[in-house]
Amino acid sequence: MKGKTPKRKVFLSAICHTFGLPAGYASFRERRRRMPVEPTPRRRRLGAELRRARDAKGWTQEEAAVHLGYRSLSTVSKIEAGTQGLKLQQLAHFFEVLGITDEATREEWRELVRRAAEPDWHQRFKGVVDAPLSEHLTEIEQAESVFHWSPAVLHGLLQIPEYERAVVEANRTWRTTEDIDRFIRARREHSAAMQDRSKPFKLWSVIPEGLLRREVGGRQVAAAQVQHLINLMHTDPNYTIQALPSAAGAHSGMDGPFMLMRYPKGPDTVTIEAARALLHLNQPETVEWYRTTADYLKTDALGQKATLKLLQSIAKELAP
Repeated sequence: MKGKTPKRKVFLSAICHTFGLPAGYASFRERRRRMPVEPTPRRRRLGAELRRARDAKGWTQEEAAVHLGYRSLSTVSKIEAGTQGLKLQQLAHFFEVLGITDEATREEWRELVRRAAEPDWHQRFKGVVDAPLSEHLTEIEQAESVFHWSPAVLHGLLQIPEYERAVVEANRTWRTTEDIDRFIRARREHSAAMQDRSKPFKLWSVIPEGLLRREVGGRQVAAAQVQHLINLMHTDPNYTIQALPSAAGAHSGMDGPFMLMRYPKGPDTVTIEAARALLHLNQPETVEWYRTTADYLKTDALGQKATLKLLQSIAKELAP
């Protein structure tokens, strides 16, 4: 005996008959509803949060599917992978089943769903922002705080416009000046978005003395950049800046640059930037190794007063 025709299919067929739509339109709509969506960073982040909540319950994907009322574990698998979206109306059911009672966590999930379909940076700035960088920018937006170490360049949020342009233009792979302008515009929009957050973003940066003395953009720009760091230390408590003096000799950061990112919920991650690639690390033992490295760098670097004194000395030396 054949099973009953699903009510949704009957309903769509009736709609087709009423409005004179092609016979196959109903099945087309049903297939389209089930088609995978693009796994944007926010959908992947929501999927990761769902996976952590499921793990906290000790459920397999199949068990979670049963509790959530899905016929197959594939639905849970797709949501966790970021290839199937959720609607705001569904979240109340997820909160109840998974035991999500913390209001801050609930609002974080709602925000991820609200913004899940927003164009990513590589879609808005096609040709100058690639997908890995786009995902990285979105991850920074979602982070609560970042520790940054680089012997090569200041963190983007610390750069003045003239310094930023000199850094970008030094990359000789650009095809046109328009590409440079568009890339800089993307960076500045991202910086503005970080400044406009309801919950302030915290940045802790250890900067080697040699980088502070480097005349990026010329002496005048370099002097203005150092003065900007001095101003930030005086006016913005969300930025912590430490100078690592050249006299420190060998130190724990000699293996290369990295960023340690902390999120409101979930584990910390590490990002290592290269010219044409980004490496994301989330294994607990690896993240802990970099966290220890960050602690050593903070210890080796100058304190706030000594850092300020060194910055003022360098600014004076660079001044025309």
